[in-house]
Amino acid sequence: MIPTRTLRLASKLSEIRRLAQAVDEFAARNGVSEKAAHHVNLAADELITNAIEYGGAEPGRRIVVTLRREPDSLVMEITHRGVAFDPTLEVAPPDLTADVEDRAVGGLGVHFAKTFLDGLSYVRRRGANHLILTKKL
Repeated sequence: MIPTRTLRLASKLSEIRRLAQAVDEFAARNGVSEKAAHHVNLAADELITNAIEYGGAEPGRRIVVTLRREPDSLVMEITHRGVAFDPTLEVAPPDLTADVEDRAVGGLGVHFAKTFLDGLSYVRRRGANHLILTKKL
């Protein structure tokens, strides 16, 4: 049986802290390294923040997060109803060499997610965004 945990988060930034604690607890109970859990937490923080701030994940709606411990990876699925946004589409990476004042706004969170994860997939199904984050162990 694959270890699984599902959380229903309010569309509030303060819920990201609760998610991070849940990921850390799930990882500790299921033999996932702190580093892998940390990378998933960083990516989830960025992607959920984007969903709340820009994606129309309204305060009355829930963001559903499911964690799974696969044989060789930690998998997180994030589902929310909001504006369709596929972070897997090819976009120019942010210019990390430019001064902070000269950088374009946006794109850094998705860049971090892609950098820290081993897999990131997206599908829009029945009016909801489904993101699957994968971190190999």
